[in-house]
Amino acid sequence: MRLLHTSDWHLGKRLFDKERYDVFEKFLAWLLSTIRQERVDTLIVAGDIFDTAVPTNKSLRLYYDFLSQLTSSECRHVVIVFGNHDSPTLLEAPKGILENFGVHVIGGAESPEDEVIELKDKAGNLEGVVCAVPFLRERDILRLKDDSTLSRAEEIQLAVENHYKSVVKAAIDRMGAKRVPLIATGHLFTVGSPKGEDVNELYIGATGAVPVNIFPSEIDYLALGHIHRAYSIGGDKTRNYCGAPIPLTFEEANLEKLVRLVDFEPDEIKVADIQVPKFDRLVSVQGSQTEISTKLKELAGQDEKILVEVIHTGKANAINLTGEVSEQTSGTKIEVLRVFDETKKANCLANDGDEMEIGELTWENVFEKKLKNETFEGEVSEEELWNAYRNAYFQISELADVNAQ
Repeated sequence: MRLLHTSDWHLGKRLFDKERYDVFEKFLAWLLSTIRQERVDTLIVAGDIFDTAVPTNKSLRLYYDFLSQLTSSECRHVVIVFGNHDSPTLLEAPKGILENFGVHVIGGAESPEDEVIELKDKAGNLEGVVCAVPFLRERDILRLKDDSTLSRAEEIQLAVENHYKSVVKAAIDRMGAKRVPLIATGHLFTVGSPKGEDVNELYIGATGAVPVNIFPSEIDYLALGHIHRAYSIGGDKTRNYCGAPIPLTFEEANLEKLVRLVDFEPDEIKVADIQVPKFDRLVSVQGSQTEISTKLKELAGQDEKILVEVIHTGKANAINLTGEVSEQTSGTKIEVLRVFDETKKANCLANDGDEMEIGELTWENVFEKKLKNETFEGEVSEEELWNAYRNAYFQISELADVNAQ
């Protein structure tokens, strides 16, 4: 059996104010071609298909057009799980129809048995089992006990571990005497991953990171999503994040983007990485005003379409930075998506000035300024205040997504 593992498409995500539907469309066309060329039997999408819980019509059209075209390939099974950016209700709405075409969608984690998906070959024989575990929200898996001596983070991690144990047990029971490849999915951070090193940091509905030993050893291949860079847990190529397939921010522009191709052979599991082509070019231009001008001139001379962000980091204050950048790139193939003065921001935060534009402030900046201007009595620490603030922010964000649905 041959499997392709991908995740974190974030269909509809803008790069600042720029829509990138052409890039998402090119990626999905490439993915479809790759599935056909590599004769893939099973496709796993490990969460965050869309960028928001209420995707645009264009995003939905891209998604359903892809699934429709996939039915004409040799890919017999598609397993899609809910990510924290998705709406489980929206994903599961056409579940009954999609299952007729071999497309299995798992939204909320309601019952471990419902997350077990049997993969059968053309003759109807069992060839694999998927533990299709979606993004685990606290309200789905956590049942706090009044007499518990564990912290909230420890309770959540234990609940995640117990959920995986339950799903894997249900999958093994479903196999019976016949041992076939057991695949599991997940949409979460793990300790030591490029994002999520802080075990105590709380995100929407789950801990910032869970220990890697929570995953049962019976899992033959673990297909994870949530972080945007490719990463193998402990160097084990059977425990993988595949990362986002396209750069979703300028910070990701130079990351290797790939999908994982997994072959289950009688005595071994082979994992190969397939690089995803770059469908557009992103460049972050940073430095002093003089350095920015020089770099923009070099890019303009390359005579190709480039999406650019400009960040001023020089010691001296920039003078008419936006105007100069606009004048220098006018008539070129460079499209500037953002001009940001990091020096000005740092000076304003240090001097508690009022010169920053509201759009330049992040929710972290606002709280940072608030902490500097307040004194707190009692034993509460600044770290505890930050944790409480982050928790409140993400809970409000989740509530906003639910209300939007």
